[in-house]
Amino acid sequence: MRGLVLLIRRPVCQAGPKGLLQERLWFSSSARRLANPLRKQTGKITNKLPDTPCRTRFAPSPTGYLHLGSLRTALYNYLLAKATGGQFLLRIEDTDQTRLVPDAEKRLYDDLGWAGLTWDEGPDIPDGSYGPYRQSERLHIYDQHADQLIREGKAYRCFCSPEALEHHKQAAHARGEPTHYPGTCRSVSQQESDARAANGESFAVRFKSGDKPMVIQDMVYGRYQKNEREEDFIIRKRDGFPTYHFANVVDDRLMKITHVIRGAEWLISTPKHAEMYAAFGWESPVFAHVGLLVDEKRHKLSKRDSGVDMSWYKERHILPDTLLNFALLLGWGRPSSVKSDVMTLQDMVDNFAPKFSKGDIVVSLGKLSHLQNKHLRRLLDQEPTPENLSQLEVISKPIWDIVESVSKTGLDGLLLPLEKALQDQDTSLLTSHVRDILRASKQLPDPLDPDSLQEFVLRDCIPFFFRFPEWDGGDLVNFGQFNQIIEEWDCDVAIRKAHVYLDQLQVAVRKTITSSSSSSSKIEGGNNEWKTNPEIVQKLVKTSAPVREKKNIKLFYALIRWALTKQHHGPSIVDVIRLIGPEETNSRLDQARACVQRFKDKLIYIE
Repeated sequence: MRGLVLLIRRPVCQAGPKGLLQERLWFSSSARRLANPLRKQTGKITNKLPDTPCRTRFAPSPTGYLHLGSLRTALYNYLLAKATGGQFLLRIEDTDQTRLVPDAEKRLYDDLGWAGLTWDEGPDIPDGSYGPYRQSERLHIYDQHADQLIREGKAYRCFCSPEALEHHKQAAHARGEPTHYPGTCRSVSQQESDARAANGESFAVRFKSGDKPMVIQDMVYGRYQKNEREEDFIIRKRDGFPTYHFANVVDDRLMKITHVIRGAEWLISTPKHAEMYAAFGWESPVFAHVGLLVDEKRHKLSKRDSGVDMSWYKERHILPDTLLNFALLLGWGRPSSVKSDVMTLQDMVDNFAPKFSKGDIVVSLGKLSHLQNKHLRRLLDQEPTPENLSQLEVISKPIWDIVESVSKTGLDGLLLPLEKALQDQDTSLLTSHVRDILRASKQLPDPLDPDSLQEFVLRDCIPFFFRFPEWDGGDLVNFGQFNQIIEEWDCDVAIRKAHVYLDQLQVAVRKTITSSSSSSSKIEGGNNEWKTNPEIVQKLVKTSAPVREKKNIKLFYALIRWALTKQHHGPSIVDVIRLIGPEETNSRLDQARACVQRFKDKLIYIE
């Protein structure tokens, strides 16, 4: 996969500013035992698509906006559900009330919808069978399950104050000892615990971890086991809210989640989840931990990196299918039966298998331009259905914004059908016209170049949007390609031939216009007929062109391109005529003939 690089991250185990062990994963192909707290065990890894429908979920926290990594997580879970005929859920994990961003949840819905991902159950869908789907609305459920664990002796209330816990950590760190919770309240009897809670004493709830480290099975990394047992971790905070780990386990179970695909940074926490599943007597879902996204310096992507936030892609007019395709390839192992890495969302569903690369993934944006070009060409080659035109609005609308700003600089005005469409806000016609221009263009805008779209409009699109102003004789002299051609001729002969060729084409064009029965059909019907039947234009041009001598044919096409676009290069002559329509073609040919006539009358020679 071009533009994607896999790497292995080495272990980093160091004390943080408060003495807390900071663990990073290192996945090695070596058979030797790792010094890292995570130890690889023997285990079979299967990449086979499950035979039964999967229920998956995307569970973001509204403490920030959707980014590339979280979009990839959502996409993988969506594809697994849809590929097996299952359901994809959206759950909002808003238990961290101090860090909530006010508009993050709304932006989440908007960004996922823009990308084309939909969900079967979620906070915005009424009558969900397993709701509520917002964790802040499920506090009573977590309380019930925390109380159950306390009654069964699998969890206990911890009355230690934050100050006492911090003092213990600092003292243990100074002695070079582990800073884990020392189990102070583990021995408090149930009767005493109940009495202290009834008297209003503040407490958290801690899970009573097992004596041995838990072994887990992962779809990507096989069997893993930490070297040390878990400390007695908190499952309910002093403010009454559950921790991420506890709420995650309870929700996944009650919502009948069968498979969880998430970033490899969560693999180190999964043994905690497995212990809680076992404590409740529940079966764990199947876990798959995919590689972290890193920059070219092999650092985890941050908000400062290009291509992280969804707004970056929207500002560059990236098609939703392009972005999803790009996200898919960041760690997905394409089956050998899939020959192309360019896929629509439906293609992804049809070809998905839970096969993921090990190790971190370097995000290289170079692949993005390639995918955008392929997806844009695919859309342009399809029939212009309402759905396709709607997808093209991602790029057609900014093109029209540029055109409108250019129209205020003194150009003669839009082509008549476009002027009317703009007045009527007929987005379908406007998008359809942009589609035809893009389809005819040999070089599409580069999404990674912020100036590319405007340059594309000014360089390639002006002749297909605006009526031409009056010309003067100098236009012909300054047209370099035409000058090069007539250097091979006696100038008077070249001018006379030019006059004849323009006249022949204009006669053919005028016959087309005359055949229209009304002014509306001239403007609208004629254009549509030319656009939908390119054979008509091909025949018109072919019958007007000279049939002998390569030099004559070269002069004809250079002349017509000058007359219709004033450009050296661009779309084919047939596409040019189709795009501007019969009325504007006739008008431009008329001006060009008048210009050549002035040359002829004045006997202007090119030195």
